[in-house]
Amino acid sequence: MHEMLLNRFIYKIFFTGCIIAFVFGCKEVYNPPQVKTNPNYLVVDGMLTSGDSTMIKLSRTRNINDSLSSSWETGASVIIVGAASDVYPLTEQSNGIYRINYLYMNPGEKYQLQITTSDGKKYVSDSVVVKQTPLIDSVNWTVNGSGVQIYVNTHDQLNSTQYYRWIYEETWEYHAAYDSYFTFTNDQLIARDLNNHVYTCWHNRNSTELSLASSAGLSQDIIYQNPILFIPHGSEKISLQYSILVKQYALTKEAYEYWENLKKGTELTGGLFDPQPSLLNGNIHCISNPDEKALGFIGASSVEQKRIFIKNNELDSWGFTLIGCTEIIVPPDSLSFYFGTQGYIPVANHGIADYSGTTSSCADCTLQGGTTIKPSYWP
Repeated sequence: MHEMLLNRFIYKIFFTGCIIAFVFGCKEVYNPPQVKTNPNYLVVDGMLTSGDSTMIKLSRTRNINDSLSSSWETGASVIIVGAASDVYPLTEQSNGIYRINYLYMNPGEKYQLQITTSDGKKYVSDSVVVKQTPLIDSVNWTVNGSGVQIYVNTHDQLNSTQYYRWIYEETWEYHAAYDSYFTFTNDQLIARDLNNHVYTCWHNRNSTELSLASSAGLSQDIIYQNPILFIPHGSEKISLQYSILVKQYALTKEAYEYWENLKKGTELTGGLFDPQPSLLNGNIHCISNPDEKALGFIGASSVEQKRIFIKNNELDSWGFTLIGCTEIIVPPDSLSFYFGTQGYIPVANHGIADYSGTTSSCADCTLQGGTTIKPSYWP
C-alpha cells in the first residue's frame, strides 16, 4: 500500500509541473527531468506490531512511464533489534514481503528496523517506542439510500494515545448465478460431489486507503463514529453476508503527521490551488550512503481488533442483482460442442437427455476471485 501511495504522491509532483507549464503558455512539449529519471528510492511499508504478526513490504519507486506494475525489493535481510540487543529476523514470504508470524515487544521500550539489501546497502529506522493501543469500543454501521457506512469508536481513559490508525480486512460470501451439478470430463457428464461445488464462495480484501484520526485538539481522548469504509447500495459484498475485521494501532505524533501528509498528497483533487506536494521526510535512513533517500515511516504499537458481521436480511431492499447470465438447453448431440469447445458449464439435467448450461463465469464463483473454502470464523 505504501509503495502505491508514495508513487501516486510522486506522480502528482510531476504532473503539477506539467500542468503549470501548460497553463502559463508553454508551447513546446516539456518533459521534466524527473519523468525521464528514476530515483529508485527504497520504499518501506509496515509497522512493528506487538502481539501479532509483523509484515514489512520493500519495493522501489518507479519512473512515471515505467510499464512495470511493481518493483519489489527481493533478497534482503530484514531484522528487528530491541534495546537489549534482542534480534527478531523476518522471513521473505513472497517477492518483497517479509514477515514474522508473532512478535511480542515490551511496551515503552525502543525497537529498530534494520534492512540490508541484496546489493549490500544498509538501511535503519529511527529507534521507536512501542505504543500501547487502547481497546476498540465498537465497530458499527448505518444505512442510507446510498449504501452502508461503517464506523469505529475508541477512547483512552489515560488521554495518552491521541493519534490512531486503522486497517481492515473484508470478507463476504456470495453465490454464482447458477449452481452447477455436473462437470464435463473426458467427454462425459459427471455428477459433482459435495466438495466440488463452485456455487458458494468467500472473497477477501485488505484495505489500501489510509484511515487516521486524532483527538489531540479535544479535552478527552475519544474517537467517536470515525468512518472506516463505505459500501455502496447494491454491492455484491452484502448480497448474502459480509464481515469486516478492524485493526487499531496507536501512533506517535510524528507518525501521524507523516501518514496524514501522505494521505493529503494522494487524495487531493490536484487543482492548481491545492497545497502542492513535496517529498515526505520519514524515519528510514541509508547508513551506507547518507545521501541516498528512503521512503517510509516505521512505528511500533500493540494492536486491538474487532470483527462485525452484516447480513443481507438486516437491510431493506439492498438491490443487488446478477446481470448478464442466462441458462440454455443443450441437447445430447451438442454436449461436446457447448461443454467442450465452447467452455460452457453444465448446470442441471432436464428431462431424459437434455441438460442446461451457462457460461463459466455464471456458474463458477471462483472466477470472481473468491474461494470455496469457508473461513474458520464464518458463522
